[in-house]
Amino acid sequence: MPTNFIQCLFSKTVFKNLFKSFEKSSLTYKILLNMALRITIVVLISTTFSYFHIMSNLEIQTKQQLDKYITQRGQRESFIFQLSQDNVKLLSKNIDREISLNKTKDLDAEFRRIYFPWDDGTIRNFPQNRPIKEFDTTQLAGSFIGKNVTVDTKHKQVLLAAHKLISGYGPAWSNRFIDLYFITPNNSLVGYWKEMPWAFQAQPSIDMNQEEYYYAADEEHNPERKAVLTGLYYDNTVNIWMVSALAPAYDNNNHILGIAGQDIILSNLMSNTINDKLPGTYNLIFHKNGRLIAHPKYMKEIMEAQGKLNLQQINDQALNHTFGIIKQQNSNSGVLENVKDKTYLGFSRLKSTDWYFVTVYPKSLLSNFAIETIKFIFIAALISLILEILLLLSVLNQEIAIPLNELITIADDISTGKFDINVETKRSDEIGRLTTSFDVMAKQLNTTFNSLENAKIELENRVVERTNELQDALEHLRSTQAQMLQSEKMSALGQTVAGVAHEINNPVNFIHANIKCLETYIKELLELIAYYQEYYPEAPALLQQKIDDMDLEFIQEDSVKILVSMNIGTVRIREIVKSLRSFSRLDEAEYKEVDIHEGIDNTLLILQHRLKNNSTQSEITITKQYAQIPLVQCYAGKLNQVFMNILGNAIDALSELRNQDNSSNISISTQVVDENWVRICIADNGTGMNEEVIRNIFNPFFTTKPVGKGTGLGLSISYQIIVETHKGKIFCNSKVGNGTEFVIEIPIHQGIGDKGSEEMRR
Repeated sequence: MPTNFIQCLFSKTVFKNLFKSFEKSSLTYKILLNMALRITIVVLISTTFSYFHIMSNLEIQTKQQLDKYITQRGQRESFIFQLSQDNVKLLSKNIDREISLNKTKDLDAEFRRIYFPWDDGTIRNFPQNRPIKEFDTTQLAGSFIGKNVTVDTKHKQVLLAAHKLISGYGPAWSNRFIDLYFITPNNSLVGYWKEMPWAFQAQPSIDMNQEEYYYAADEEHNPERKAVLTGLYYDNTVNIWMVSALAPAYDNNNHILGIAGQDIILSNLMSNTINDKLPGTYNLIFHKNGRLIAHPKYMKEIMEAQGKLNLQQINDQALNHTFGIIKQQNSNSGVLENVKDKTYLGFSRLKSTDWYFVTVYPKSLLSNFAIETIKFIFIAALISLILEILLLLSVLNQEIAIPLNELITIADDISTGKFDINVETKRSDEIGRLTTSFDVMAKQLNTTFNSLENAKIELENRVVERTNELQDALEHLRSTQAQMLQSEKMSALGQTVAGVAHEINNPVNFIHANIKCLETYIKELLELIAYYQEYYPEAPALLQQKIDDMDLEFIQEDSVKILVSMNIGTVRIREIVKSLRSFSRLDEAEYKEVDIHEGIDNTLLILQHRLKNNSTQSEITITKQYAQIPLVQCYAGKLNQVFMNILGNAIDALSELRNQDNSSNISISTQVVDENWVRICIADNGTGMNEEVIRNIFNPFFTTKPVGKGTGLGLSISYQIIVETHKGKIFCNSKVGNGTEFVIEIPIHQGIGDKGSEEMRR
């Protein structure tokens, strides 16, 4: 409807009529002009307020998001510094403890075992004449004692303790840090650097006590004796940015033992600072003393200055404003506004450092978004204004010009005998009263014709309804007749089975009862023969010949076996007769408490001949998973008929697998769903069914078997027995290629089944 209306509104004919009315009607002109001016003013005012409202909301949301982002980034980037400082503090703390534990050792022997003098005047923990590649840099720490350094007892204790600890800690921490070292005040170092034999490549003239990675934590520069960080520097040997975490170690007499250190690679931090950013923003890191550490615009200058580039050396007012604003803050993180440069500054002081991580968010991102939004709102408002004018023009045309034309058309129709007209009579103006007069006249004439037409339609509808009722009754009659025929067949079959079972039962019982007597007689005769043989071991020649000819010894052995086989056979026949009588259950017309497992087993016994293998088909295996279930109130014979139908269909479905000599299986399981219901599941591993077959499987006369192989009533009757007779549930789960499963749920006591049946129908 809306699409047709718009197409009609913008058609050439409508435009022509609209503007024709617009030109002739001064009232239409005044109304449209006044409405257009007022709507335009409202649009301008609302657009202005919308802009300021959007900007206000964007600023609040941006500050909240930026604060959350900068807090998370600060925590993430601070982790590596905190972890490294914890490592060096642990090492420095355990140096003096390790010295105390090893005071009883022979220091000189232990020192000579580990350390070797070199020709350049240094001492190192590896012989000079052996290839360095033989030293295991992945597991052991390397040691370097400077040129011409005198090693006293205290010095030996410190070096041996540091060597033991670093050889243990270094490999354990190498997954996050490239090295770990300890430098003594007399220019000695014990260090671990995975796959880097630094101690054996160091120049003999090196003085490590003059390097920042030592003196930054000594007594003069670090009187508080806390863990500190060196400044940023670029290692040309391995081409990486790094900073060193340092912690001094003191003995109980407050004498410094050395400095524990660990290098932190900053390549990832600097790369993430520049590349991992919010859209439209940029990140930077600077030291509280004004040294610039990372900036997307000045990385070249930072590298040239070896990480010692100060902000004062850069002529960047925006960067200096940013530094000045953040330096004045007492908090460690937050979001500030840089009014001069029209930016938001999200900052976070990295824990355990004097570094600030800063995100610069230009306000232009917000204003651009707000302007684009306002443009869209303004354009949409203008389009709405134009549409409003066109709609108003259309309404004027619709309310005045078109009704008059319709009245003329109605008068022409009445004059030609057309009385079926649709006239609007709700208007109270002159056009409405005139329209009412036409409507009364037309309705009086139209009443008679409508009465005749309605009578005709009603008669046709009644004929169609009666025809449909007769067809439904005929279809129901056919279904009822077929079901009655099937029920009579099953009843006749049950009577026949019961009669045959009864007739077989009497002679079988007679045979079974007399086998015991016969067994006793034969045993007594055999005992008598045995006595004769014992008392008359030498039989006459003729009698002995007769004994040999009849093979008396074989008869004595085989007669007992024959009696045992006959007894087993009669027991088997009695079980089959019992199963047939139990299956038919013709004498049980009312509900009775029944063992479900017994009904299933009896059905399987009757179908046993179809389960066994033959010349063309393999055997079907039966898998039972019976749970402990109570006796169930039901019609035993009808429920056995359901089991017979489902198991028979399962055997038919497995015929293709049996012909292909594949493994065929039917699994039967039972369980108690709750205190009122039991569930029986019968599944096969056949070819399964598609969705269309599953939808129609319980419909009368629906079958997938060839013509003459089935009526299609088995599952329909099973459905009626379970749902209507026992107030239970039955449904089928199947997929093509995955077999078929029938699930039956019936109430344990029939008084509670109605509720479950209603739930299933819903």
